[in-house]
Amino acid sequence: MNTYSLSELAVEDLNDICEFIAQSNVKSASKLFDAIRQKCKLVAGFPNMGKSYESLANDLRGFFVDDYIVFYYPRQDGIDVVRIAYGKRDLESLFEEIDEII
Repeated sequence: MNTYSLSELAVEDLNDICEFIAQSNVKSASKLFDAIRQKCKLVAGFPNMGKSYESLANDLRGFFVDDYIVFYYPRQDGIDVVRIAYGKRDLESLFEEIDEII
């Protein structure tokens, strides 16, 4: 069975995004949360189906859910989600932050 996991940063990203959206629309925040989880389950079954983001990090892939990109690393039995970010954000700086933490 293929599975997905979320890093601490991805959980923090998802919480921040949903909290922000919930300030104006709780139902939309809940729908986005559910949509991201469902898409993670789907992609876990086909880990290489996401777009390659090799320019940001080796083996990094991602997929969109609404205006957000879910970044992950494929593995034999699923995916490891590392970040979730607004699609128009400066993505290079987002992954520079990760390099500084590691």
